[in-house]
Amino acid sequence: MAFAPIALFVYNRLDVLKQTVEALKHNTFAGDSELFIFADGPKTPDDKKVLAVRDYIKTISGFKKIRIIESEVNKGLANSVISGVTKIVNEYGKIIVLEDDIETAPHFLKFMNDALVMYDNEESVACITGYTYPIKGKLPQTFFLKGADCWSWATWKRAWDVFEENGQKLLYELQVKNLEKEFNFNNSYPYIQMLKDQIANKNSSWAIRWYASAFLKNKLCLYPGKSIVKNIGFIEDATHCSVDYNSSFSTDVNVEPINLEKIEMVENLKIKKIFEKFLRRISGKNNAIRKIIRLFIKKEKDGNRRTMTLFGFIKIKYKKKENVPQYGFFGDYNSWTEVENLCEGYSSSNILEKTLESTLKVKNGEVVFERDSFIFDKVQYSWGLLACLFKIAVENNNKLKVLDFGGALGSHYFQNKEFLKPISIENWTVVEQEHYVKTGKEKITDGILNFASSIDEVNDTNVLILSGVLHYLPNPYEWIEKFIEKGIKYIIVDRTAFSLENRDRLTLQVVPPFIYDAKYPAWFFDEEKFLSYFEGKYQLITDFDVTIDKVDEIPSKYKGYFFVRK
Repeated sequence: MAFAPIALFVYNRLDVLKQTVEALKHNTFAGDSELFIFADGPKTPDDKKVLAVRDYIKTISGFKKIRIIESEVNKGLANSVISGVTKIVNEYGKIIVLEDDIETAPHFLKFMNDALVMYDNEESVACITGYTYPIKGKLPQTFFLKGADCWSWATWKRAWDVFEENGQKLLYELQVKNLEKEFNFNNSYPYIQMLKDQIANKNSSWAIRWYASAFLKNKLCLYPGKSIVKNIGFIEDATHCSVDYNSSFSTDVNVEPINLEKIEMVENLKIKKIFEKFLRRISGKNNAIRKIIRLFIKKEKDGNRRTMTLFGFIKIKYKKKENVPQYGFFGDYNSWTEVENLCEGYSSSNILEKTLESTLKVKNGEVVFERDSFIFDKVQYSWGLLACLFKIAVENNNKLKVLDFGGALGSHYFQNKEFLKPISIENWTVVEQEHYVKTGKEKITDGILNFASSIDEVNDTNVLILSGVLHYLPNPYEWIEKFIEKGIKYIIVDRTAFSLENRDRLTLQVVPPFIYDAKYPAWFFDEEKFLSYFEGKYQLITDFDVTIDKVDEIPSKYKGYFFVRK
């Protein structure tokens, strides 16, 4: 067996580190394993605790080889772990990770190494952990749950490659895929809030990002039925945990060897339910403690400074952190030109490049769905739009002839193509900007999907789709009049933003940079004014609500409408 290298991350806690090392030295295979010790740098040059740890790690023995990597600067735990793990997996292909406060069972390294070999080529498995919650009752020898864990763990380069350092990107993806509840273990524990706190720099957790990264890729973590590690770091100077956690999450170290057999690589939903009950109990207990503490806390405001008086005599001064959104919809502008001067708009070349890259992956069957270049692992259907298309087909001999205005490189076409198979789509023409049309004709068109640069080029059509496009037009009401003059029998408006302020509002939209770097003007419509443009010429058959996870503070809603020409 090629034993996995062990990465041990240390800083300034000598007492718990000694316990961690002593337990690890007594492990089977310790003498066959290389130990990499990553020592974070001090915050001040004369930090005696850091110096004591550095003196101690130079005396460690009992391993095949020991390498010490001392940082000259204080990176912080998150940066230390991320850079250290990346370094090791890139060189060795796999790793076992410990922090300085984890006591291990004598068979810990055997379990980790055996599992790393057993699941080496299984893409669905991302992580192995030695920790399991202190659950009463008997659990299987091993089981899988979705995501990844952090109190002693092992992984491979192929799995660590999915790690996403940008917490904002992870949160956005969880939101647009409506996965917050599942991510929170059916809302039994506030993992989403932990991720939001990391984004707001209220914590620097690498672990919540590791969990989210693996979770979003539908990766699995292997757990032992009983914990073979114990966190001994629940002390006052612990970086990310407190004494409050001790009674709730502390475990005994199971000294009985684990019977490791390969099991079905699916999430154990029965165990997940058991974990949910455990986490609900813990959350309820901690909430009760926090409520009691609040009764004894007095907060005073002095500008951007705060003073908190705890129990009437302990005073803590702190500065309030402002959580300013980095992207979304902002402002209340008077003219399109005013906003346009702040941005490039949809003509930006980087948008087309990213959209083309994502669309080609969909077309080639590599991924199932993209929207605005953002790739999804599950198609998110617009059921209102689909219902309208089926009704139109029923009324037109099972035929659809679509004019998709502003449809990028065919996002709606590819999104709904499989679902609309029972229907004969005679043509689906996307009207877009010239550079999109040129690219679409060269690389995307498939005989049914076509591209045009003007609605005047499209005559053989029975339905016009306006999905998520009207609020990005400089003169949207003039365009509505052009569409009406075109005389197409059916018009479907989908994913369109309406203001709750009973007026049109012009904003600046800042796109999340991990999608693409862009800003452009965007309208929120006065709904009554918007509908008045169709009166007398089109009959409103129905409207439907559209669920969109927004990241803005604009009072608004998203809706769809289905019109038929009178």
